[in-house]
Amino acid sequence: MRRLLYSLALLCSIGALVTGRTAAAQSTRTAKTLIEYGWDVPTPQQMQQQSAAMQSRPFDGIVFKLSGGFNAFVRKPIESASFASDEKILRSLDFKRYKKNFVLIWGTAEAGWDWYDDALWDTVVNNAKRLAYAGKAARLKGICFDPEPYDFNPWEYSKQAHASEHKFADYRLKVRQRGEQFMHALESEIPAPVLLTFFHVSLYGKLMDEKNLVQLERKLEGEHWGLMPDFLIGMLKGASKGARFVDGNEMSYYYTSSEAFFRAYHTIRERALNIIPTELRAKYSRQVQVGSALYVDHLYALREPKEAAKLANLLTPEERTKWFEHNAYYALYTTDEYVWCYSERMNWWTGPVPPGAEDALKDAVQKVAEGKPLGYAIEPILTEAATRQSARK
Repeated sequence: MRRLLYSLALLCSIGALVTGRTAAAQSTRTAKTLIEYGWDVPTPQQMQQQSAAMQSRPFDGIVFKLSGGFNAFVRKPIESASFASDEKILRSLDFKRYKKNFVLIWGTAEAGWDWYDDALWDTVVNNAKRLAYAGKAARLKGICFDPEPYDFNPWEYSKQAHASEHKFADYRLKVRQRGEQFMHALESEIPAPVLLTFFHVSLYGKLMDEKNLVQLERKLEGEHWGLMPDFLIGMLKGASKGARFVDGNEMSYYYTSSEAFFRAYHTIRERALNIIPTELRAKYSRQVQVGSALYVDHLYALREPKEAAKLANLLTPEERTKWFEHNAYYALYTTDEYVWCYSERMNWWTGPVPPGAEDALKDAVQKVAEGKPLGYAIEPILTEAATRQSARK
C-alpha cells in the first residue's frame, strides 16, 4: 500500500508540474506540433514532386535534407554552388499545411577527427553556415541537428586524438568552445532558430542525481556519448535569447506506460539542471523545451530482426494501433511543443503505412487538442499479451 501511495503521489506531483508548465506555455503557444522524420526524409526535389501526398498526412511539418549535402562535420569544404538547385526549389515551395519545417544537419565526424584542429573547425563552421543558408530558402522553423556518430565517434573521450595529452576536463572545455562557435555559425544565417535534437540531456537520466561533480565527471568520461552534453552546453551558451532547443527524448521510442512520459518530462525539465553549469541554468529553463518521439517500426513490429520488437510481436494488429495511439497521446500531452515521428521500414509518402496508424495519430492529436482523456490504459493490454505468450509455452 505504501508503494502504491508513493507512486500515486509521484504521478500527481509530476502531473502538476507538467500541467502548470504546459498551461504557462500555452498562454503563448496554443498547439502541439507533430513533425515527421525517418528514412523517408525527402530532398527538396522530392518535396516538390510529392507535395500533395505529404500534406495529406497528419503532420504539422517535416525534416528534409539538402541534396547538395547535409553533414557539417567533414574536412572537405561544402561548396555553395552545390545547393543552387535546392535553393531554387525551396523558394518555390508553397506548403499549405506544413508550416514547421526543419533542415537536417548532421554532426557525423570522419576518421581523423580532432577537436583541437582549428583549421578543421574553420571548415566545419563554414559548412554549417552554408547548410543553414541553403536551408533557410524554405522559410524554416529551424534546424534538426543529428549528432549520431555513423563513422568516427567524436563524443567518446577515449577515442580522441589527444586523449593521452589532454584530460577529460580539458576536452570538455574545448568541446563547449566548439559548440558555442557552431551555434554562432548557424545563427549567422538563421537568427533565433528552433534547434531540434533527437536527444541531449535526456540521454543521461541515470547520471542526473549524482551530486558529487567529481564522480559525475568520471562517469561521463567512460560514456560512449560522454562529451556530447558539453557540445550542447556550448551551443546553449552561444545562443541568442530567441533561440530554442528541443530535447527530442529519443528514449521515448520504447515507452510502455503513461508514467514514463511524465517521468521524462520531469527529468529533462528539472533533474537535468544538475549537469548544467550554474550560470546557464536560468537560460536552460527559459530556452530548452521538452520534446518526445514515436517509433513506428518498434510499435508495429516492423523492425529486423523480429526479436528486436518482441513485445510488438505479441500484440494483435489492433493492440499495436492502441499502443501507437497511447504513445502518441502521451507524447503530445507531455511535450512543451514538439513530437517527432520516426520510421525506417515504412514510408509516409509512398506507403504502405501500417493499418490504423494514421487514424491513431489523428485521434491522439484531436483528443489532446480538445482536452479529452485517451480513454484506456495500455499497461493491461501489454501485460495480457505477455500472459498469452507465456500460456503458449
